[in-house]
Amino acid sequence: MTELKINVYHSINEIEPDVWNRIVSGRGFQSHSWYTFGERAMADAKPTYLIASDGDTPVAGAALFKVHNEPLPLPSIAREFMASIFKHRPLLICRSPLADTSALLLPGEPIRDVALSALALAAQEQFKKQKCSFLLFDYLLTEQLRYSWPKGFEPLTVSEPGTFMPMEWQSFDEYLESGNKKDRQHYKKSIKEAEDNGIVLSKHRTVSEIDTALTLIKNVSIWHGSAPNPWMRGLLENFSMIDGTWLELRKEGKLVGCGAVVRDNQFQLAIALGLEDDVPGGFFYLLYAALQEAFEHNVRLVRFGTGAYDVKRRLGFHLEDTNHAMVTMAAFSKRTKKK
Repeated sequence: MTELKINVYHSINEIEPDVWNRIVSGRGFQSHSWYTFGERAMADAKPTYLIASDGDTPVAGAALFKVHNEPLPLPSIAREFMASIFKHRPLLICRSPLADTSALLLPGEPIRDVALSALALAAQEQFKKQKCSFLLFDYLLTEQLRYSWPKGFEPLTVSEPGTFMPMEWQSFDEYLESGNKKDRQHYKKSIKEAEDNGIVLSKHRTVSEIDTALTLIKNVSIWHGSAPNPWMRGLLENFSMIDGTWLELRKEGKLVGCGAVVRDNQFQLAIALGLEDDVPGGFFYLLYAALQEAFEHNVRLVRFGTGAYDVKRRLGFHLEDTNHAMVTMAAFSKRTKKK
């Protein structure tokens, strides 16, 4: 095989949808339309797209975002310290926007390692050019850490993996019947508890009370000790751009719970969970509603983020093997070495 050629773009709109989607090959939260939405929702994160071609044929790609305000899973003091660094020397991250999944789009063997090397080296060049502090390829599988990465990259593993569930049933009722009696009773009890407390569920294509929703979402972040997502407002304001369902829980007309169900290439992700302090059955009401959405939209795989692992395992979710990353630092750049 000849050496792969790398083309660099600075907006998904510079790339023909057919070209990008051919590289994506049906992977979730990687489509041209998803990145169009991502650029709008993360307007403060400058994108860079790399496409590796064998002659005139695109075979691989990667999406990089220049991030100044990454919500790191650190204690608040450490987070503030890193934020001061990122303000002047931001991160360059290979990640699909707002989807907690890698944006490294590789082909299979025999050209996989050639494509990875070409893309990683091109990413390093952008990393130096854009004067970033760290170059991060995160949400990688364990297997991907063993690929032939160029010199200068080091592996990293974080503690909290996401969760996923393949949709192996034809309907929500069939899914419930496949579990045990205790699980079915839990479902009925959760819904009854919410309804008996005057909680009403509704589904929408747009978000009407963005500020209230952001407050509820921040509540959940505080309970979990995590940093608020800095692009959540962008997600809510541009929600109508994507295939998604906005879930609301109201009591006496007041918004007391919410969640975003987003879909791409028949993959579904539940994000933006928000609740008031006391909403009996609210979490499970939203979770079960998200699962029902998956069946109604013929989704192949559902993802439900980190946390509440015991509950999610009982409902049929598995741990994702994507809590790994490859990272390189500014110290590896030629400019730093010369100093």
